Amino acid sequence: MSAIAGIFRSDGRPVDRTTLERMQALLTPYGKDAQNHWYQGSATLLRTLLRTTPEDCLDHQPLVDAVSGTTVVFDGRLDNRDEIAKALDLPAAETALMADSALVLRACLRWDTQAVEHLLGDFALACWQAPRRRLWLARDPLGTRPLFWHQQPGRFAFATMPKALFAIPGITKALCEERLHDYLCLLPMTGPESFFKDVYRIEPGHTLVLEDEQVTTHRYHRFDAEREIHLPSDDDYLEAFREQLERAVACRLRAIGPVATHLSSGFDSSTVTAVAARQLAERNAPLLAYTAVPRKGFAGPVPRGRHADEEPGARALAARFANIEHILIRTDGTSPIDSLREDTEAMDRAPFNPCNMVWVNAIRADASRRGAKVLLSGTMGNLTISYDGAPYLPALLGRGQWLTWWRENRALNRRLNVRWRRLLKYSLAAYTPVALWTAFERYRGRKWDVTAHSAIHPAFMARMRTSERARQSGWDLSYRPWANGRRMRIAGLTRFDNGDYYSAANLGGVELRDPTADRRLIEFCLAVPDSQYLREGKARWLLQRLMGDVLPPEILDVRTRGLQAADWYEDTGRALPRLREELAQLMAHGNAGDYLDLESLERALEDWPESGWGSSEIEKTYRLKLLRGLSVGAFIRYADEGNE
Repeated sequence: MSAIAGIFRSDGRPVDRTTLERMQALLTPYGKDAQNHWYQGSATLLRTLLRTTPEDCLDHQPLVDAVSGTTVVFDGRLDNRDEIAKALDLPAAETALMADSALVLRACLRWDTQAVEHLLGDFALACWQAPRRRLWLARDPLGTRPLFWHQQPGRFAFATMPKALFAIPGITKALCEERLHDYLCLLPMTGPESFFKDVYRIEPGHTLVLEDEQVTTHRYHRFDAEREIHLPSDDDYLEAFREQLERAVACRLRAIGPVATHLSSGFDSSTVTAVAARQLAERNAPLLAYTAVPRKGFAGPVPRGRHADEEPGARALAARFANIEHILIRTDGTSPIDSLREDTEAMDRAPFNPCNMVWVNAIRADASRRGAKVLLSGTMGNLTISYDGAPYLPALLGRGQWLTWWRENRALNRRLNVRWRRLLKYSLAAYTPVALWTAFERYRGRKWDVTAHSAIHPAFMARMRTSERARQSGWDLSYRPWANGRRMRIAGLTRFDNGDYYSAANLGGVELRDPTADRRLIEFCLAVPDSQYLREGKARWLLQRLMGDVLPPEILDVRTRGLQAADWYEDTGRALPRLREELAQLMAHGNAGDYLDLESLERALEDWPESGWGSSEIEKTYRLKLLRGLSVGAFIRYADEGNE
């Protein structure tokens, strides 16, 4: 993985070398293994490299094709090297001596901007075509690698992280209120705006072309909500699923040193771990499996339907594979506030879940100490491999397949003891007008209120017209159930742009890789009929059949979900003086109170509970509203510090 950047002047003036050096210095922590740049007066490109694949030792970016005058910088990993090489008519012997970036250069020379349609993997890239004074940029469909840009008369610049752009005189860290508002309200990230007024992002699955000082963007990839595959039998779906999952994991095991993985008691990370362990065992290679657990002796309480300790399920899975080294990570003694500043600086935005950042950082650090450069996860699994098929019920009702609907509901009632009343409500809700659904939920005392879980100031919501912005982005603030499982999953896959989160992991010397976010696997899972995911009252039916003989009963048969950082409130409670200090700094800040309801946060701290941590309402107030509010507050202060 790399961090990349570039500056291009159309006014004929040379790029300031001091600015170039500052940009490279700011990106060096994201790529400590090599730093290089290409300078040609009014145009310059740079990259810093973190070596994570064997081919990275062959990487010598920026890459220049002298014949065409094309220069490329590439941040990413290709998961279809052989297919690209075949399409380019490259001999296998030559391909073996090429870094991923060299293949990308060849692809750019052959297909220009359409090269991105041939690339699979996590990537961002820039291609400068000097004779045409033309630059184009691109990101992968899920935006796993970030890319930001800025334009002003006579100058265009881009960088992996906004901080590198702030090295350029005249670019400020002034906040973008629209993006901050949407973040606080959990609205989808639509449009090119970043968290900074002067900086824009290349949206996932988009290209940007700069020519004659004109910027044009094009969306080259969309997930298809209409495509459905039809195979002869259930077994055919199962075997096709197996092939897709095996390939998604295999192409992410190309690594230097040992591979590490997250391992919880859930279906997604345990599936990724099991498949990776088997494939690595064929090479006599180990797998480091990390499970975050609460302090020894912790017994809760935790909210209903959750369990505090994920060790039993994870341990049972690890015991089935001789090559797994199972490592437990305990973070008691560390509060979510301790690394808030560092996490904010690493991502150039507010950490979304400060509680989870505690154990996430601890796992990354331990994996790096043990020589791992790759850390697997199953982050997107709920939307892909372990999709539960719940929208199948309202879909059946909407299509008039009432007998099938009745059979599935009866099976759910018998197998999981789900009440008929609840099943009927779920099925009808998707077709209920928003106003009626909202009134019903209010009558039931369950009205969804943004301020219940967010520290956003009501006046800020009114000024930004939250409801209108939600409608414009296609987001339903009433959170009615969906009747279309494909559209629901696509909305989830594209809701947030987490490229900066993935890039921040590079600071610790590791690359995050998620097999459940493989584009081919996603497109397959989306196209599979919902009847393969929910059958005879069995949710996740496709994955249950695939992994039924692999995952242990401690994972397959558990009906509660693991709660990450279950003991969060103990360490947070011990850090109350720090939290009060953080809040005091926000209250003294010039404009933090314009965005955050600081008075409600102050009341929350004053009313810190001595018990009742199993209440979902208390968790919502303190884990979500308070800690996320302080996280956004830390970001507001960070942005207000200027570019020093």
